[in-house]
Amino acid sequence: MLRLIDRVAEALGVLAFLLSSAFIFLNVLNRYLVLGLMRDLAREVEALRPAYFAIRNLFGDLVVTADEVPGLLLVWVAFLGAYCALRHDGHIAFDLIVNSLKPGLRRIILGVNSILVSGFLALVIWQSVRMIQIAGATEIETAEIAQGWFMLILPVSATLMIGAVVHRFLFGNPDRGRTWD
Repeated sequence: MLRLIDRVAEALGVLAFLLSSAFIFLNVLNRYLVLGLMRDLAREVEALRPAYFAIRNLFGDLVVTADEVPGLLLVWVAFLGAYCALRHDGHIAFDLIVNSLKPGLRRIILGVNSILVSGFLALVIWQSVRMIQIAGATEIETAEIAQGWFMLILPVSATLMIGAVVHRFLFGNPDRGRTWD
């Protein structure tokens, strides 16, 4: 089940990254080719003006959200990436001291760590749900999309990370096995 969740999280992260990249690409294309080069050509050659205005209107409608939406999608990339890194030991770990302890004491230390991390993530869930309730219905300025859709990643990723922390404590890292044996 966790492998399926991992794959879904990875796929959503890649999709959010691709959408963000596409918006940024369209914005750059619009800014430099359409509003720059094509506008200058249309000023000089009157026959190009109808094509310029048509392309400008087409791109203008497409890239109106190109400044705000990519940044919000990158938040999804970051939090889904944090979950994936947690699941596959991708975070920086200072475990030299912990690994040098006896297995019983190591398990206690890892248990305390898991409780503290889970407690912090529970606070993230609680506060992000409150934030969504307060400001989630407000639409972003450049598109008719409620901010809550972008904020939703906070409680979702924190919930996933709690599951990953508990799973790692109980069963060890899927890539390295138990860390307290």
